[in-house]
Amino acid sequence: MNGGWSQIWADVEQFRLEHLGSQCTALPVDVFTIVELKLRLDVIPFDDLAAKYQIDAALTQDFRGMYVDAESYIVWEKGPVWKQNRLRFTVAHELGHFVLHREQASKLKFSSFDQFAAQFKGSGGPRYTIEQEANEFAGRLLVPIERLRACYDEFAAKASTIMPNWRLSDDLRTKFAESAGPKFGVNAQVILARLDREDLWPSR
Repeated sequence: MNGGWSQIWADVEQFRLEHLGSQCTALPVDVFTIVELKLRLDVIPFDDLAAKYQIDAALTQDFRGMYVDAESYIVWEKGPVWKQNRLRFTVAHELGHFVLHREQASKLKFSSFDQFAAQFKGSGGPRYTIEQEANEFAGRLLVPIERLRACYDEFAAKASTIMPNWRLSDDLRTKFAESAGPKFGVNAQVILARLDREDLWPSR
């Protein structure tokens, strides 16, 4: 059961094959290498992007570059892990838009960045669907199913020896997500979402 995400998953795996090749097993996924070297997008530091517009990154309107909150970009290598994880997911989310929504976006015209940023404030209808699709792309890209399944199988083998019905424990599920997150460079919530989406360990 994949909730109708099959096409997006196929798009992710094709993207992974084209742009990561033999490096597809390296974790965390190096999204900035993809953006700058593989897709050759201009990365444009934007002062106070997060503070002013509540977004950490956004593709330029012509899809030739990506705005990134200047502070977040500066601390990418040495900043707090939570901020690195958040920016990694946001950039992967924008890659989702790059792959999935370029045709739709090309029909939109904005006269100012304020007008452009306002599109991110919508939360219903088509906007919600588009954002969910980009989130799914990002989650699948950053958390490859084979690697997640391997982590899960290793955890399951240990858990089954010490606790009957361990899959019924929400605490264990959360602990697994917290332990797996650093391997993929994402926060625990992303792992929990993947466990649901991939039907590996669905929430009850």
